[in-house]
Amino acid sequence: MASFASEALEVAETSPEMGEVALLAVLQGLTEFLPVSSSGHLTLGRAVFGVEGVDGALLTVALHVGTLVAVLAVYGRDLVGVLKRAIGGAPRDLGLILIGSVPAAAVGLTLGDFFERTFESPNVAAVCLLVTAVWLVLGDRARSKDAETGATAGLDGLGVGQAIAIGAAQAVAILPGISRSGSTIATGLLLGLETTLAARFSFLLSLPAVGGAALLEVGGLSSVDRGTGLVLLAGIAISALVGVAALRGLLLALKRGAFGVFAAYCAALGLAWLVFGPFRLG
Repeated sequence: MASFASEALEVAETSPEMGEVALLAVLQGLTEFLPVSSSGHLTLGRAVFGVEGVDGALLTVALHVGTLVAVLAVYGRDLVGVLKRAIGGAPRDLGLILIGSVPAAAVGLTLGDFFERTFESPNVAAVCLLVTAVWLVLGDRARSKDAETGATAGLDGLGVGQAIAIGAAQAVAILPGISRSGSTIATGLLLGLETTLAARFSFLLSLPAVGGAALLEVGGLSSVDRGTGLVLLAGIAISALVGVAALRGLLLALKRGAFGVFAAYCAALGLAWLVFGPFRLG
């Protein structure tokens, strides 16, 4: 253990990518749960920081694994409850999560190469951030209407069609710049779900999606040297720690109807990149 720690410290001091990866890990942890698109920020961040020593898709998946750990830390009890009910003969909740995961799995398996290429295009991420902004505005209006009418829906009221629709939103969010949390929560709100339920289903739905993406990239680890592996592990740890704080912050923000603020941020960032980004890249 001591030798591993000393080697990790040496890599941290000598690797030119460690600082950039650490910054991207913080960015990932903050933006994965705030509805502002972590993938969009990572794509723009790599373009700005110039992280070339680590494969882009592999780094993206590694940092998402860190935030997957954060989801388990916050929603682990809910997940255990879903699994216990399934084992006890009431598999409906688990079934909805699996059904909602089908669209993203289908898109990832059939169009994975196309989506990986989009992660190298900051302009695509910028345009998709504008789409996210519109999505959040629509969701915020639906949330306001829900608050006025007092409409609520327990998990038992979540239908198969709603699960598929939210899953389809998650599939679209494979594109950099489309917020996974924002698109799925906003879609849930548009379908009439109560805010807390929409968020809970969104993050439980992320577990198989992110876990599946990580499994697809396992083969790429065979060609990663030990130094790069340690850099990726550090990124996972940082994004996990930051992610827990960001997720708890989002749950508080949702109760206060902060989607409008996030929409304005996404629109401003997307427009700023489209106007000034080409000059920044020279």
